Amino acid sequence: MRLPQRLMTIVKFIPAGSVVADIGTDHAILPVYLIEQGISEKVIAGDLNKGPLEMAEKNVLEAGLLDKIMLRQGNGLEIIDAGEVDTVVIAGMGGSTIREIIENAGNAAYSLKRLVLQPMNDSRRLRKWLVKSGWGIEDEDIVEEDGRLYEVICTVPGVEKTADLDIASVGPRLFEKRHPLLIKVIRNELENYNRIVLDMEKSASPKTALKRREVRQEIEILERIEKCLLSNARL
Repeated sequence: MRLPQRLMTIVKFIPAGSVVADIGTDHAILPVYLIEQGISEKVIAGDLNKGPLEMAEKNVLEAGLLDKIMLRQGNGLEIIDAGEVDTVVIAGMGGSTIREIIENAGNAAYSLKRLVLQPMNDSRRLRKWLVKSGWGIEDEDIVEEDGRLYEVICTVPGVEKTADLDIASVGPRLFEKRHPLLIKVIRNELENYNRIVLDMEKSASPKTALKRREVRQEIEILERIEKCLLSNARL
């Protein structure tokens, strides 16, 4: 089975021998790959909705892996028992949804060895929350597929070693590596923020003015990091 590049990027953060839970598994493409490649001997494939889980079951049956891939319907990490897995993958969801899934798991989340996350948006807010909530960013990558950029974050329980929260929000390991696609991610976000500011300038509301100042602060942060990356300097 061939995986899309964004899923292959997730795979490289899953050590051989890991027991994995794929939350929001959709068609169970990732669990099937992990078993077939010998990366994992057991995977729990979970989804909130019945339709995707039925498709996942079809794919698992065709691969002859029902004894190694357990299909479960449920919300987030509620589908796994304490100590049942060591690695959790949450991909293809918004950053706020990923945060809610981890948050709702409470202390049980910290018993995991790692989370491999692929947020579709709000990656900066997600990282800030992770760092403030006792998660360190172990490694990261960005991959471009079909004209879209995908950020993958491997996070572990512990203290993030990067003290600068602004750097932590854009990706501390990406910044350290001077990842070639990080500039593109930042510029995409700057473009979005500048568009928001232009729309806000049409309103005279005090609430809008406050929000506009907040967005401009975010623009200043991103421009500072962009300049640093371009000059290959440290903040």
